[in-house]
Amino acid sequence: MKIYDISVPIKNNMLVWPGDIGVKIKTLATVKKDGVGESRFSFGSHTGTHVDAPKHFVQNANGVDKIALEKLVGECVVVDLTSIDHKEILISDLKKVPVKKGSRILFKTGNYKYLRGSVFPDSYVSLSVEAAEYLVQKEIFLVGIDFLGIEKRKNPGHPVHKTLLSAGVVNVEGLDLSEVEAGKYQLICLPLKIKDCDGSPARVILVKE
Repeated sequence: MKIYDISVPIKNNMLVWPGDIGVKIKTLATVKKDGVGESRFSFGSHTGTHVDAPKHFVQNANGVDKIALEKLVGECVVVDLTSIDHKEILISDLKKVPVKKGSRILFKTGNYKYLRGSVFPDSYVSLSVEAAEYLVQKEIFLVGIDFLGIEKRKNPGHPVHKTLLSAGVVNVEGLDLSEVEAGKYQLICLPLKIKDCDGSPARVILVKE
């Protein structure tokens, strides 16, 4: 069995979505000086590897604490799209993917290189509205991508997010799939249980038997 941690470490000065508050981690006490280690941290609900709750874009929808655990844990498939020459994932890119009811699909696009930098890119590989609608029609449980957003930047009305979240599809963003090959895995994706929150950072792992 091999375990892959596909979470991005949360740290000071990490890349965040433009306009976000950023990450602040401060040491309050150390074992050497105070006999105990303690820290204080603050960051947005969509920092690093995180889960979007329906409440993120859908009015009066559920928060992250109400996401069904069976959607967050179970078999998933990593799809390697690093060779595509277009910026939006299309329905045609999904035709060879085993998409069915209850699927959990993670897109490896090469976007992760941007997470390692300090400058937010103007463009990155994202999910098209048509592909989002296709996944909803298939009644998948979860979709994930290797960047802070699954939707292209400044997309008017945020139709990709709204299509997925209004249908109850879990959206996981900011995954580190750089060391993971395409194929089937067991997914464990656990956001913090923050009552009625629009999203939360998550520790996400893949298990290969």
